[in-house]
Amino acid sequence: MKFRGKSFRWVICGLLAMAAFLNYLDRQTLALMAGSVQQDLAVDDAGYAALVNSFLVAYMLGGLLSGYLVDRVGPRWGMAFFVGWWSLASGLTGLVQNLFQLGAARFALGLGEAGGWIASPKLVREWFPKSERALAIGIYSSAAHFGAAISPLVVTALLLSVGWRTTFIVTGLVGVLWVIAWFALYRKSRIPPEASDAQPTIDAEPVDTSGWRGWREVARTRGVWGFSFSLALTNPVWFFYLFWFPKYLTDERGLSLERMAGSAWVVYAAAGLGAVGGGLLSGWLVRRGIAAARARVVTMAMTAVLAPIGALNALEPAVWISIGLGALIAFLHTSWVTNQTALPVDLYPARHIGKVLAIGSVFSGLVTIASTYLVGQLVETLTYRPMFLVIAIAYPVAIFAAWFATTGRKLTDGATQ
Repeated sequence: MKFRGKSFRWVICGLLAMAAFLNYLDRQTLALMAGSVQQDLAVDDAGYAALVNSFLVAYMLGGLLSGYLVDRVGPRWGMAFFVGWWSLASGLTGLVQNLFQLGAARFALGLGEAGGWIASPKLVREWFPKSERALAIGIYSSAAHFGAAISPLVVTALLLSVGWRTTFIVTGLVGVLWVIAWFALYRKSRIPPEASDAQPTIDAEPVDTSGWRGWREVARTRGVWGFSFSLALTNPVWFFYLFWFPKYLTDERGLSLERMAGSAWVVYAAAGLGAVGGGLLSGWLVRRGIAAARARVVTMAMTAVLAPIGALNALEPAVWISIGLGALIAFLHTSWVTNQTALPVDLYPARHIGKVLAIGSVFSGLVTIASTYLVGQLVETLTYRPMFLVIAIAYPVAIFAAWFATTGRKLTDGATQ
């Protein structure tokens, strides 16, 4: 049975949004309960940085492995596998007894969570026309950030009522329910069209059988390296706000856990708005006749101009100003990342998207791991201030890499060299 998916594609988008919400809820649990976990398991800040890096190492490796898996089996099965995997890892975290076991659980979480961000853009590529792709990416990305916004309230309430162990178990079980819903709604009879503005129908999920030849083909293109450099320069920004900003508010600015939970959500809510806003803006530019990839870069350039304002946080202004500046950077970053994610979706055919995202994930993962280690050292010996200065210059430099990704001659399969 053929299915054109003109309405069902928004059901797919909704399911991806739910998965992204859970992705960030599970990712944030440790950061929000760090004090309780560290106290019970006798983990210092250097150990906490090691835990963050165990997640990031797995996230990097998971991006590479999931890129291969998604291109081979298709995003429908891949997405279910990844959500199920990371939900199990999150639930098992509630059973750990020492630092090593906690690190292993975070490593398993990172392996699974990376895959969701590889499979989701490929599903968008297959289901949505160019004028709607950035919006679809923005919608599920915004759900992730709204998940981060709600997490301080949900996780803190669970922590205070049932403890950190049960909190991990509860959040993991919710992901199992998502997998059941995914298979109930996304049945074999609903095969996605590989979306273009004409919306042609095909008979099966596109899979890639080119093996290593396909990886070599992608690695020789200009677009993958411009995308990877831009990702490596800006990805650490979000991980800083995700893993360290709550601790910054409690450790350096003196907020209690309750006040932090009541304030930090503003940053992550702003991130959700930025993801949708960036998608709407570049989609509007596409409908105005601008080439899709160029529309993404134009929208990203607007972020690059405004992002240096975040450096003011290095001056330690009033707490409400610090939170406001954090919200501004979060808004700009997610507008940026929505369009950054859309670039390989626009530049490459569906059978290669997993490879491009995987290469970018490894490249940016190495930089993010290094930056996380440096943050841990700075927090132990100095302050958070240097990171706010680094964040200020990341986007102006990264915009040149993003533009470079869109240049070069066209290949017959739709990639750029």
